[in-house]
Amino acid sequence: MSEEIYEQEIPCSHDCSSCSANCDSRKPDKSQFAEPMNQYSNVKKVIGVVSGKGGVGKSFVTSYLAVLMRRMGYKTAILDADVTGPSVPMAFGVHKKAQGNELGILPEYTKNGTAIMSVNLLLENEEVPVVWRGPVIAGTVKQFWSQVVWGEVDYMFVDMPPGTGDVPLTVFQSLPVDGILIVTSPQDLVSMVVAKAVNMAREMDIPVLGLVENYSYAVCGCCGEKMYVFGESHIEDTARKFNLPVLGRLPMDPRIAKSVDAGEIESLEGDWLEDVTLVLKELLPQGATAAEQGDYKIAVTTDEENNVFGHFGHCEKFTLYSMSDGILMAKTVLNTDGNGHEAMVQVLVENNVKVLICGGIGRGAMEALLAAGIMVIPGMTGDIDVAVAGFLDGSLKESAEPNCSTHDSGACSCGSGCGGCCH
Repeated sequence: MSEEIYEQEIPCSHDCSSCSANCDSRKPDKSQFAEPMNQYSNVKKVIGVVSGKGGVGKSFVTSYLAVLMRRMGYKTAILDADVTGPSVPMAFGVHKKAQGNELGILPEYTKNGTAIMSVNLLLENEEVPVVWRGPVIAGTVKQFWSQVVWGEVDYMFVDMPPGTGDVPLTVFQSLPVDGILIVTSPQDLVSMVVAKAVNMAREMDIPVLGLVENYSYAVCGCCGEKMYVFGESHIEDTARKFNLPVLGRLPMDPRIAKSVDAGEIESLEGDWLEDVTLVLKELLPQGATAAEQGDYKIAVTTDEENNVFGHFGHCEKFTLYSMSDGILMAKTVLNTDGNGHEAMVQVLVENNVKVLICGGIGRGAMEALLAAGIMVIPGMTGDIDVAVAGFLDGSLKESAEPNCSTHDSGACSCGSGCGGCCH
């Protein structure tokens, strides 16, 4: 008679040090490491570009994807997380040093409007080596996310250093990465280095969007025949092994090197990454478009403690937030006489204000603002910066309904007894 062995389920003691089970409790909790986004930023999708080894053209792929998505009308940004080997600014010809104000660090912009932040934009001399230890480098990457005023961004591309060290771990844990692209080259060791990158991403629950092979071939200038300089590619075998798509093959093309060296990557034309752009477009909800274009200001009624002032008509100070193509550029204070809504509306129009955030507001003021083409966000309280951040991330909605009306007693429906001063 065969002996039947029954496995008895033992209750979990939550002590993983003495347990070999591969359960969900052993997976890293990314939430405890998550870095908050800058309050003046609204980044919709974060795409990491990684490689298992250096020298495969990862930074070029990062930069050119930002160029291609920008050409489609999307707001793009590049966070250069390759702190010890930053090369993104050079590809775009950006050498101006980044500035900051009371809102945070301001990114620099390329000719076509891609936002960039790199350690090279903070150094006095671009050729000075960054000799920092891992924790400092990881901290810098987190600061690029939380302290840079990115504004409205549809796609942020994160250029990571090669390998599976501190920075990729920091990015995967601290940033809300929506997916990664793995850049490879056609060499025999590609399967091993891709495996390391794929396995790390999967351990961190980060989706792998696909593979891109660089230096895939060269084209003969006489006959147009493709020459496989590094031998036969094994990328299809590698892709099948991990059930991943091959999204692009880039040639060894002197035009690429020439455009990058000249800082003119935005003028380069090539369809090598077209399949990648199709995948990226699928990540945004259908119908999502680039942020609103143009320059305008957001005005917030402001009290002495930098909270939203409760009564529009008697507001003596507005805080103005200057926007340019969806990016927050400056924050200034506008003092007024506080002599009723007609004067207030005129002041806002003269200062190119398109959005008003306020507390109580009466019907007369509301109608005058709407007639002037100013969007109104009424009924707000608390810190003015928090209110603006709520508008920028879409959590606050406009309204055409006044929230303050005068009664016989002189009290208003806003509950503050303002005697009609909101009108």
